[in-house]
Amino acid sequence: MDNIQRFKLLGKILLKQNKKAFIKEINGDLHFCKIIFISEDLIKIKNFGPKQRESKVEEIYWVKMIDFDEFKEDKN
Repeated sequence: MDNIQRFKLLGKILLKQNKKAFIKEINGDLHFCKIIFISEDLIKIKNFGPKQRESKVEEIYWVKMIDFDEFKEDKN
């Protein structure tokens, strides 16, 4: 449960700073996204990758996330 609280705090920071995020769900799904909205139970995102999810808006429950961080673009 500690991870969920950290994810929520980081999500609020990324939303406020208008930064991109990376999410990995427990089922292995990956999301490269912009955060649209954050609630106590879930995060609403708009994906820009991977290709099969591009432009899709989704809601993901915090408890289904195993990894969440700022998306860092490769500068090479």
